[in-house]
Amino acid sequence: MSDQRDRIQALLTLAQHPNTPQAEAETALALASKLMQKHGLSESDIADSAPAEDTEVVIRTFLIGGPYRVRRKDLLWHIARLHSCAGYRGFDDDDDNCVMVLYGRDNDITAAYTLFCAADLLGARVLPRGDRSWRTAWWNGFTQGIVEALNTSRKEFISETPGSGLVLASRMERATKEMRATAPPLSGSRSYTDTSSGAYANGRAAGQGFSTGGRSFTSGVRGEL
Repeated sequence: MSDQRDRIQALLTLAQHPNTPQAEAETALALASKLMQKHGLSESDIADSAPAEDTEVVIRTFLIGGPYRVRRKDLLWHIARLHSCAGYRGFDDDDDNCVMVLYGRDNDITAAYTLFCAADLLGARVLPRGDRSWRTAWWNGFTQGIVEALNTSRKEFISETPGSGLVLASRMERATKEMRATAPPLSGSRSYTDTSSGAYANGRAAGQGFSTGGRSFTSGVRGEL
């Protein structure tokens, strides 16, 4: 149930942020309300699960279900990395869900998951028609476009905030160290992506148009400078 609370909290955060476009906010709020009704959760239940500001590394597990969940799990992993979080795909996947385990500050993980929910909504809304192979290539391109858009925002924030690069690097180092100390043995893997296809280019262009709306990278940084 905690994964549902996390998703609802992220959707509410997205809906309530002043820089979230109206249509996106309404979609996020409607989905959050639907999930709260489905799982019998009240606003107080969700408020109790909201993370507090801290600098400790925590471990949080997320379930990614639905169509193209492997591609969408990769999207969450990339967004988390850009928010100074380490992570790996869990070993207890089933036929309906991919498991993603993230390490980092609670607020950094929440920021990453909130943006993932926004990107996930965008992807579902603009995914063109096509067969599964075409759509898989589109999702790969979409993920790359999102990474490029967020990386640009991250670099802008670092250039505008002296010392923030060191803070973000330190957070990433602590998260990675904790993951290596507590995670089961991990091995890297590689996958081939055809970046020359029209589907990939289409998805990449859609992802590059994603905007953080000023929601990322700033949490607690100035307090650590």
